[in-house]
Amino acid sequence: MKVILIATMLVASNFCSSQQWITRNGTVEFFSATIVENIEATNEMASGLLANDGRFAFRVPILGFRFEKALMEEHFNENYLESTRFPNGTFEGAIANWSDAFQDGQSHTVKAQGILTIHGIAIEREIESTLKWDGTAWIVQSEFTVLTAAHEIPIPKMVREKIAEEISVDVQMTLSPR
Repeated sequence: MKVILIATMLVASNFCSSQQWITRNGTVEFFSATIVENIEATNEMASGLLANDGRFAFRVPILGFRFEKALMEEHFNENYLESTRFPNGTFEGAIANWSDAFQDGQSHTVKAQGILTIHGIAIEREIESTLKWDGTAWIVQSEFTVLTAAHEIPIPKMVREKIAEEISVDVQMTLSPR
């Protein structure tokens, strides 16, 4: 936990020399679809920083995900994501080909390149996102998938038919000036 906090502080301190935008209430939803059962959860506690050079750092507290059924939430936190051991998911990196021209009020498709860490496993990713400047804030939208095996998320054989190997993730954030 201390290592994650220190790393986040170091990344944040690198932003100090430039304009920054921040959110503390971004939304992250995930959806696991199988023929046996669909599982979905929402987290409205994602935080993030975006600098005017395109560098970013996002953090999602795993305990912040809310499920339709309390038992699903309990299993998710205790058995699968082990949220006491791995309390946050993070994505840190930069937007490829960042440009001030993005501030034209139009939606732009961009590639966010960085390290996605879930369940303590860091993987280099390139995630396509939509970025829009609304005159006062950046609106970020992204949809991507996460492979449970890639992040070593244990799925017991007895529930393997109920949990997809590929999880759909949807991110919505509005980052305001800091």
